[in-house]
Amino acid sequence: MSPDIEEQRKRFREKSALLVQELQAWFEEETAPIDGSPPPAPAGAGGSIVGMRPAIDSKRVVDAARVTRAVLDIELPPEIIKRGGYESCEEMINDLMPKLERVYTGELKVKKRRPVKVAEPA
Repeated sequence: MSPDIEEQRKRFREKSALLVQELQAWFEEETAPIDGSPPPAPAGAGGSIVGMRPAIDSKRVVDAARVTRAVLDIELPPEIIKRGGYESCEEMINDLMPKLERVYTGELKVKKRRPVKVAEPA
């Protein structure tokens, strides 16, 4: 294993507690009801479509890139996010942390996003 990868792995581990803390705060904020009330209980015995959806879908998880940029100075690559989303914060963290470590160390190559061109003011 390359000494550079080991050094990057060490840096990632130093930042991992803060990363988990920030991801937990982000998840809680994203999944909180807008009005602060708990979601309604399903009616009847047949369940509800609400119960079938994940707590947070994969498209919304992309927004956690603000956390990875702040803590790791890297984007959250959409291709490492589990399709369909996550049922819980614990599931999200358990899935993303090893993948983020591999992206951070360079062991997992991901597509680089092209910078968005901003129109110059007239």
